Amino acid sequence: MRCLKADQIYLYLEKELTPTEFQKIKEHLTSCPKCQKAVEERKILLQASENLPLWEIPPDFARQVMERISPKKVTLRSWLTAAAAGLFSISLALSIFFVFSGENFLEVVFGLGHRLLDLVRTASVLLVKVFKLASLLIKVINQFLGFLFKGLIRLTSILNPEVQIILIVLTVILSVTLIFGVRRKFVGGEKS
Repeated sequence: MRCLKADQIYLYLEKELTPTEFQKIKEHLTSCPKCQKAVEERKILLQASENLPLWEIPPDFARQVMERISPKKVTLRSWLTAAAAGLFSISLALSIFFVFSGENFLEVVFGLGHRLLDLVRTASVLLVKVFKLASLLIKVINQFLGFLFKGLIRLTSILNPEVQIILIVLTVILSVTLIFGVRRKFVGGEKS
């Protein structure tokens, strides 16, 4: 018999083996000092673990674990305190700016309002132009695809199937070559 594995040793010590297995291991132990030593060490460990006091769970264990897992809820009072502190800081910074710069508060506010209004006007005009260009581009692409499909339908009615297959293969090869060539040109540049 080969030397014992850890699980066999524990089953032997806890007497959870069949009588034949128990007898085989007992016979092996009489002839193997290495396994005898391993069994003695495991026996000492088992006895020590049986003598340990039971671990008692603290009464607030679940609450402590849940506090660590889930974040604390932020109350309305803490939000209001943070908002008030932020507003106070901003107003203090603005007050210091206006005192030391000599700027008029109303002039700055009106200037910002005019700039914001100009920005909105410019953005709205740009948005309308982009929308018009996008709709025009969609119309052009739609007409082009319609023309392309009509041409393909007419072409397939003229050509026999073998020629159609050859044209499709050549088109795929040309498209793949073009895609990889453009990609190489833009990504890595052409190497000489």
